[in-house]
Amino acid sequence: MRARFHPARVASAAALSGALPLSACGTQQGGGSGGAAAPEPAAQEPNELLVLEWSGYEAEDFWTDFQSANPDTEVTFEFGDTDANILALMQGGSQADIFHFYTGWQQFYVEQGLVREIDTSKLSNWDKVPVEYQELGQIDGKQYFVPWDWGFTSILYNTDEVEEVTSWDALFNEDYAGHVSMWNDGPGAVAVSSYIHGWDETALTDDQLAQIEEEWIAQKPLNAFYWTGEYVDLCPAVQDGTVWVAYAWQGCYATALAAGDPVAYANPEEGRNSWVGLYGISADTDSYELSLEFLDLKLAELSCGNAVSLFYYGCANSEVMAAIEDPVLIEAFGLDDPTILESTNFTPLVTEEQRSAWTGMWERVQAD
Repeated sequence: MRARFHPARVASAAALSGALPLSACGTQQGGGSGGAAAPEPAAQEPNELLVLEWSGYEAEDFWTDFQSANPDTEVTFEFGDTDANILALMQGGSQADIFHFYTGWQQFYVEQGLVREIDTSKLSNWDKVPVEYQELGQIDGKQYFVPWDWGFTSILYNTDEVEEVTSWDALFNEDYAGHVSMWNDGPGAVAVSSYIHGWDETALTDDQLAQIEEEWIAQKPLNAFYWTGEYVDLCPAVQDGTVWVAYAWQGCYATALAAGDPVAYANPEEGRNSWVGLYGISADTDSYELSLEFLDLKLAELSCGNAVSLFYYGCANSEVMAAIEDPVLIEAFGLDDPTILESTNFTPLVTEEQRSAWTGMWERVQAD
């Protein structure tokens, strides 16, 4: 889905404290045992794991609990750079035991038999995951995926140049011509337009999709550029004043806020969007038990906390998130608003035909 990393932040390992708006969610036991010990890998399994990841997540900071518990286990990585690419790698016979992708693609892995069910009774940290996030990893009531990282998408804006933003239609405001930046992504564009029009993005008609295409073609001249890397091209342009209004994740907002830049992060009347990273275990793995332990310990305190402190991303361990005290992260994640998730739009499941149509629409927008 997206590559969002800022390597310098990992190198500096800035010790931030952090928290999340998960108090609104609550937790449940689910299939987990709560206090059970982390599962031991079966003796007959290979003592090695291959993880299909996004560049940046291979850093030991993000699986340090597993490394400490299994110092002799060889963990290696291969990489994808989009959700479509990661799915294609799994379809093409990747030997990965574990794979990482983002919401909106769950059903493809299940329908195509690429993923095994998760035995949550063997996850000692499962009861710390809010039920809303657990359910995102379910298809037909069965748990196939473990949620891990998450964040918001909303409108990031310069408060010196822009009045309070209350709607996603700020991206189409001609007053900001030359100072807008939209993410270079078709499904993201469809979601924005659906929010503005009050349409169900999972049930768009051909006429509605055609109207969306026309609107984004008309919006093109407003953009300073379409961004692809949160910390590579978007954040520098926000911080130097080039971009006043942007489709953005909360990581860039937190970065600019911490630097003292004049920025705000909107709570649009149509609701923010939220994406969640999910891990699955390959249907072909020879290391199922070891994979379960890896995912369980991804949810442990240190590994989960590093996602927050190093990258300003939320983690699915609600205890880690509830411990956040840093004011920048409280503001970035809306922690002072316990109802924020009630007005949040989670990325829905769509068909392969729909996703292909949205991608094709965006390619035409870009080529126009």
